[in-house]
Amino acid sequence: MTKNQLLAGLAGVVLGLCSIGANAAKGLTYTYGEVGYSNLDSDDIDANGATALISYGATDYVHVKLEYTRFNADREQKTFFTKKTDSFDIDRFIFGIGGNYRVFDKGSFVNMIDVLGTVSYYDAENSGNKNSGSINDSDRGVQYEAGVRALIKKKLELNATVTYLDIDSFDGETGFGGGAVYKFYKKYSASGTIRHFSQDDTTEFFVGLRLDF
Repeated sequence: MTKNQLLAGLAGVVLGLCSIGANAAKGLTYTYGEVGYSNLDSDDIDANGATALISYGATDYVHVKLEYTRFNADREQKTFFTKKTDSFDIDRFIFGIGGNYRVFDKGSFVNMIDVLGTVSYYDAENSGNKNSGSINDSDRGVQYEAGVRALIKKKLELNATVTYLDIDSFDGETGFGGGAVYKFYKKYSASGTIRHFSQDDTTEFFVGLRLDF
């Protein structure tokens, strides 16, 4: 399956889900779906892929999140005489449960502000050469996130997140990120996020489409 085929399939799943929501949610919602393009760049690898995410606001204060990303990755290995590129796929699943609380509501410019925290199980497996010492077979562990979401003038959301990642290849590393969501028509929004970890100079960004249910 090519990256374009995967992205089209993921988009079809989320677009189909939008039929269950008759009206767009107002304000900051925790029930939505996203699909889009993801990029991961570090000293070690360069990866491009597609992401699908479903978030569900179980109660006014609790949300559940499920995220899947399929990366096509390249890793360059250099010796004194040769240069070799290993290509492999990465399948990453993140399942999290979090809490959210509104700390500000009904302002004239900033309409509302939420604080939130999420604990997630992190599982990433790759199809690389498992006999190569340079490629990990899998990355499993826990991801902790704390952040803030602010709604500006009803259509623009700005957010910031601190992430603590404790997995096989990231031994207790803290990263910082931010993003924006702009609602351009009823329940349709454009979204984008970026986060950076100092370990291996790792930067990941996502751009895509959000559908509020």
